Amino acid sequence: DIVNWLDKDGRTVRQVACRECREVTLFMGHYDLEDQPTYESPTCKIYNALDLGGAQQTSSSTAESKPVVMKFIEKEAHFVNEMQARRSEDGSSRFSSKFVTPDLDAFRADRDEDYADACKTWKPHGADVYLLPDYCVVMERGERSLLQA
Repeated sequence: DIVNWLDKDGRTVRQVACRECREVTLFMGHYDLEDQPTYESPTCKIYNALDLGGAQQTSSSTAESKPVVMKFIEKEAHFVNEMQARRSEDGSSRFSSKFVTPDLDAFRADRDEDYADACKTWKPHGADVYLLPDYCVVMERGERSLLQA
């Protein structure tokens, strides 16, 4: 893929592209998802990603990218349970970040048109379009994965 080409200084196309061009290559305009999930179960898929900040971040500030994981959840009931376990009714976190990886964002295809469109059009490098589930929780990437715990 062209986004992985390097210039003479070893930078990828995405790193040197203008904001508008870079956003076209990213999931929802700011998440750089890995091609394969790091964890899969019958109810979810978890992908490592970099949050490159979208419209508020320029191509010169890619050093501020944040490692995240995106947990794509198949069923609404599982998503609702996940969010109720993580957040109080006022939206604040129920747990200390010392013990539970904090969620940074959450998306539902039935309430977020941009997320719904991205789910229908995401294409891993060198693959066909892959339909992602309708629900997603974005979390800070921990030091270990579920498989390493």
